Amino acid sequence: METSTVSKKGLTTIPSKIRQLMKIRTGDKLEWQVIKKEEGLLQIRVLQDPYAFLKGKRKDPNTTYEKVEHLADSIIESEAGREKHAHNRG
Repeated sequence: METSTVSKKGLTTIPSKIRQLMKIRTGDKLEWQVIKKEEGLLQIRVLQDPYAFLKGKRKDPNTTYEKVEHLADSIIESEAGREKHAHNRG
């Protein structure tokens, strides 16, 4: 288990082992969700930076408009599903 300390401003550093294991890069977002407040249990999801993912792909002959559109649709559907689930829980 890795630990980090929270600063006065609420900042913390993600431990190097976690960053490497989860392939967290500059520009990625972290989505935080309280699972069990009483136990201090959080779920943190890594949202990869879509710009970094697509950077350089336009020169890749295997990257087609349809593939990018399908990826975007999948992300939107996933986000909508999570928002609906969160709304139903609240």
